[in-house]
Amino acid sequence: MNPNDAPPDAEAVLSAPKIWQERFDIRSYEVDGRNRLSLISIFNFLQHAASNHAAALGVSTRRLLRGHHTWLLSRLKIKIEWLPGWRDSIKVRTWPSGSRRLFALRDFQMQDHRNRVFAKAVSAWLVMDLQRRRPVRVEPFVEKFALLAGGHCLPDGLEKLPAPASCPAEKTFAVRYRDLDLNQHVNNVSFVEWLVESVPLKVLQRSLPVELEINFLAEAFYEDRILAACRPLGAADTCFDHILARQQDGRELLRARSMWRPA
Repeated sequence: MNPNDAPPDAEAVLSAPKIWQERFDIRSYEVDGRNRLSLISIFNFLQHAASNHAAALGVSTRRLLRGHHTWLLSRLKIKIEWLPGWRDSIKVRTWPSGSRRLFALRDFQMQDHRNRVFAKAVSAWLVMDLQRRRPVRVEPFVEKFALLAGGHCLPDGLEKLPAPASCPAEKTFAVRYRDLDLNQHVNNVSFVEWLVESVPLKVLQRSLPVELEINFLAEAFYEDRILAACRPLGAADTCFDHILARQQDGRELLRARSMWRPA
């Protein structure tokens, strides 16, 4: 392995902040039609902060790619109390929170300009061997993060979601070039965008997302056709199961469960 591809040394880890912070001023295109910070923007902010902290810790995606490895987001759960709007200033705080089996765990908090927490998330990441297209042991990449690891701001259950019953409501999307990331597969934020688009319009217009749990199961690539299916759990339109699948072969790409409350 090239020295540039090796996991970070203890000195690099110790010199990085234990808790990484990023400040954002919410722009007009980062809110929805009701002037609420969108779920898509939330995921972009979380991803941006996590990427910058990984770079400071010496395990950026670019560095891993030199050794034919990369980070893959596998599972995430977020709980939302309320959402700020256009021109509000917010802060994302993130930190490594341990490891389990093949997963490196990372937690997040989102705060407003008064340091009030409006969202919390816990996530699980894999290191993928790009030549063999399979996960590898995560410990060599994160074992020194134990020097930094903080606690969880949410219970870290993050177990595999059960396969939902049939989801009759479907929309179809084509993977665009803009959906691809450095790994040349679909960015997880595009998956979230398609998931949200499958939610009934009346829910999007009248409700606030309060919880979203996602299992990312497989990759998608340029010009794939994606089926986004959504199934309500009960008659109240407050909880939904979601599936994203590739139309060509039926491969399941994502499972999710979302919860909403009238706003």
